[in-house]
Amino acid sequence: MKLTSAFLLTLDHQDVFDVIGWRLLFQNARALAADGMRCMYRAPNGKRCAIGWIIPDDLYSPEFEFKGVRDIAAGLAETDYGRDFAAFVGDHVAMLCDLQGLHDAYPVSDWPLRLRLIAQKYELRETVIDRMSGSRPRYNPPAVIGPCGPVAPGCLLDLGMAAKLRQLPRAIVRPVEIVHELELMS
Repeated sequence: MKLTSAFLLTLDHQDVFDVIGWRLLFQNARALAADGMRCMYRAPNGKRCAIGWIIPDDLYSPEFEFKGVRDIAAGLAETDYGRDFAAFVGDHVAMLCDLQGLHDAYPVSDWPLRLRLIAQKYELRETVIDRMSGSRPRYNPPAVIGPCGPVAPGCLLDLGMAAKLRQLPRAIVRPVEIVHELELMS
């Protein structure tokens, strides 16, 4: 099962920040159009911008490219299939715009500092940045507390795994143990 708008509605600011921050720092590159100048939500080489990581596949359209997240949400709010995603964007719009601005306006080398500033602005933990500092970690992405308890960010892309975790006692679910799946997808 893929990332859905309904699942996004279960995430709080910290969850969204952690998922996007981890993905951007792990990717360690901007998502650019073939001209190398314009940022894209989903670049032809597979890279994604901050917002590109949280647009569900079933909602994504190439028509989104080169539009602001507010414009995309406004268009989707008028549709039955996009209403939940538009609500998610509405819940997090200021932070999402800041994260999109980080990707679009700053060099990759500045991302950890800019992420810290965003975390401080929204009174969020900076754990994801600390984990990613220096080099790409092998098994330590941030946990996300989803509807079934702690979930690794990879589960946001594969909710089938999250469903399997739902069957485990919360005390033994350790995101560190399931991140290998995420790394295989990256």
